[in-house]
Amino acid sequence: MVFLTPEGVDPWLHNRKYERILPLIQSFPDATWLTIGDGHFGSDAYFLLTHGAKAIPFNISDSTLKIALERGNIPEYKIENAENMLSSDNEFDFILCKESYHHFPRPILAFYEMLRAASRAVILIEPIEGPNRLMDWLKSTAIKNFLRGDQTALFEPTGNILYRVSIREIEKIMIGLNGSLIAVRFFNTFYHPKLASQKNGRTVGAILTKLAIYFQDVLCFLGLMNFGLATIIVFKSSVSPEIKKTLIKNGFRLIHLPKNPYLTE
Repeated sequence: MVFLTPEGVDPWLHNRKYERILPLIQSFPDATWLTIGDGHFGSDAYFLLTHGAKAIPFNISDSTLKIALERGNIPEYKIENAENMLSSDNEFDFILCKESYHHFPRPILAFYEMLRAASRAVILIEPIEGPNRLMDWLKSTAIKNFLRGDQTALFEPTGNILYRVSIREIEKIMIGLNGSLIAVRFFNTFYHPKLASQKNGRTVGAILTKLAIYFQDVLCFLGLMNFGLATIIVFKSSVSPEIKKTLIKNGFRLIHLPKNPYLTE
């Protein structure tokens, strides 16, 4: 749990993913947030709450959320199916789904539901799909199969397909819905359970984890490997110039979506 072992490598890995949404938290201090698939003790909502946001974790099971509630780490939670949400239209300003989307049996249904329930934007922090590059086998074979012992990069032990998000597919969906803007920031990570369980600092786990991330970043910079993950902010309506400047300053690439000239007001 991030809030019980903040000094560990694993919380550091999670926090560097959360930190990419800080510009939104700071720009919209009164916004309401829903965190989808937040079954790891509500840690996604916990990060938002500790940074002043109003957040509610949402998951299909309350096995760990009720523990987080009892400990006072979250004020409340929701138990629902992301593919058939009970939330009303535009009920929350932002909906965050961090590394849960690719576990859903029918992720596209969940994406449409998130868009329906969010008034400002949906944020996905997820593994992404990209064109095949020379060194991509290093992740799918050498690391996942050899080092971690995964049987396949296509499926997880529960039987679900490991769905990787396509930025282009998200673009097409939002163009069809007359969306406004998509902001994307790519990054890499590295997780090995034995390394991640160690303290963050001058430990073997921390050093090897950071070296592995740095090595991937170099390969991506050279065009030899795709980035593994991305923070994808999908805006439903127009975005102010100030917010756009803030996102660019924080490393996001902006994708302005074309408007359909045949639609009438």
